[in-house]
Amino acid sequence: MDKLWLNIQKNLTNKNNPNAQSLLQSQQLSQEKINELLEQSSQAIMCGPECQKAKVSEDLKQKYLDAETNMQTAPMQLDQSKKNYYVYTEGRAYYDNMQEEELIKKADTIAEVIKENFNNEVANANVMNDYLNTALINSKNTTDLLEEYISRNQSIKIKLRQKRGDILTNDRKTYYETEAIDRLGLWYSFYWYIYYIMMVVLLLAFMFSPSGLSIIPKLVIFAILLFYPYYIDYINRWIYGQLVWVHNSIPKNVYNNL
Repeated sequence: MDKLWLNIQKNLTNKNNPNAQSLLQSQQLSQEKINELLEQSSQAIMCGPECQKAKVSEDLKQKYLDAETNMQTAPMQLDQSKKNYYVYTEGRAYYDNMQEEELIKKADTIAEVIKENFNNEVANANVMNDYLNTALINSKNTTDLLEEYISRNQSIKIKLRQKRGDILTNDRKTYYETEAIDRLGLWYSFYWYIYYIMMVVLLLAFMFSPSGLSIIPKLVIFAILLFYPYYIDYINRWIYGQLVWVHNSIPKNVYNNL
């Protein structure tokens, strides 16, 4: 077939046919398509379904890797393309001015962000400073209050110690007073028993000893002596009241208190 194609090409070249060149190009394109189809057919025959699947998978993987590489290098390619375009169309000075303006805008944007962040940090620092001052004031007030409480507690301890001493002293006084009262009560009981023993002796004497008194005077005397402890207190109070009245009735020096 190749030899036939060469012969046809020679014949067409040797003849001075005006359409020979276009016909030759058409034949070449047809021949290339035929060769491509023949190659694909031979590859399909030589490579089975699994082989075809592996090839397709490998092609897709390569396309994926190429796309990923293009994505990573796209910004640099964009910048380079942009530079080439503006340098070629507008000149180097125009491109440099444009780059300078873009950099100024980016710098202004970054400066605004930094300024905003700085202002926020300053505001936060002021708030934290206010919190710190408040905490210091509270701490000082707490310390002053603690010192005052310590002083008060010390004073209260001294007063309690004094009060406890007074209580102990009063307790001792009360103890001695109670002891004295109990002692007096014992003596009172003792004299009470002695008195009524004497009354019994007196009664026996009235009954069995000879005397010039009759029974009625004896009974009167015995009754007076028997109930003497019960009415003598009232008599003493009455006598004391009379003495006080008499004392208050006596004229006194009106300038005694001057």
